[in-house]
Amino acid sequence: MRKVRMARKFQPASADARTGTEGVPSTPEPVPRVLQRSGPSTLVVSLPKDWIEREGLSAGQFVAWVREENGELRLHLPRNRPARPEMREFSVHLAHPGSPEQARRVLLSSYVLGYDRVRMEDPKGMPEEVRSAVEQTARELLGFALTEVSRTTLVATSFLDPTTHPVAEVVSRIGYTLDLWLERLERSLEELSPASLQRLPDLRGEVRRLHALTLRQLNLAAGNPRLARQLGVNRASHLLGTRVVTNLLDDIAEAVEMVASELQKLRHPPSNVRPILAEFHDRVQILRDRLQRSLSALRTGNASEAESVLDGRKEALEHYFRTETKLRRLSGPANIRHSLSLCSWWIGVARQHAEAVAEVAFTRSLDRSPSVLELSGDEPSR
Repeated sequence: MRKVRMARKFQPASADARTGTEGVPSTPEPVPRVLQRSGPSTLVVSLPKDWIEREGLSAGQFVAWVREENGELRLHLPRNRPARPEMREFSVHLAHPGSPEQARRVLLSSYVLGYDRVRMEDPKGMPEEVRSAVEQTARELLGFALTEVSRTTLVATSFLDPTTHPVAEVVSRIGYTLDLWLERLERSLEELSPASLQRLPDLRGEVRRLHALTLRQLNLAAGNPRLARQLGVNRASHLLGTRVVTNLLDDIAEAVEMVASELQKLRHPPSNVRPILAEFHDRVQILRDRLQRSLSALRTGNASEAESVLDGRKEALEHYFRTETKLRRLSGPANIRHSLSLCSWWIGVARQHAEAVAEVAFTRSLDRSPSVLELSGDEPSR
């Protein structure tokens, strides 16, 4: 078994989150400061000099105090000043000969964790297959590129400005990409033409890149409250909820990819298969509608819209059993029945994941309006 020796290089802790020797955030000890009188009824307190210099503040700038529900005061810095996370590096020494899959995992995990530079070293020489795996993985990650390549060393560096990719916009882009998939899948089932599914692998790669980017943004937001606000992550609960949604969307993409793969095997479907394909068309159409409504509810906080998606679960089960009944009565080659059964299964899995997105949207709507929530039964259920 190969052993990997990892050496992490951590930068000094930022003002937002001090870190211990193992890189685990720890709460700094509060420093007491004396309130001083300024005028007949005003009290003032000084801000730490090192923090002011690090944040780039100067006299004459406007800041704002916001009173939280628990009585604490939060200082909001100028909105037009972007957050500047410190450069973070990660180094790993691979045992010789290195494993391509191992190198891919190291690079992907480092990217997701928010590292800006990843250095891989093998003093005995980097095998060609490891080098190729790292180069391919770097191309699959948005904003990452190889900046140093030698016989013993590979360095990948991020050129991505995190403030230009708010989390909600990246999630919406994933949803838009999935909608393109489902539209093409609908058309293929309607026209009985698997040729329209040929570009689905390109879309799958796009979802993978956006999925990794979202996880990276969430990890950066978790360690930098000011950056979190710029990325639109205003509550700690949204970190977990958005991560769950992103993983669900990636699972939906995998399910759609599996359906497309099986459908492409049916180049010339026999006539007795067409009623089942028509059933698939209706189920994909409903899946697309459910996903659109779930993401809309997540974006707007509309609890009624999320609830209408969840109310359709019984109908989804009826559609599934109807398809299964037709599959059991189908005669013909076993390989065709097998492919159709897999398609039916994966369409059902994708719809369950879309409903799980609606669950997160419904919970988030409660988080937005914890005291008053109006639910209406007027939303149509499909």
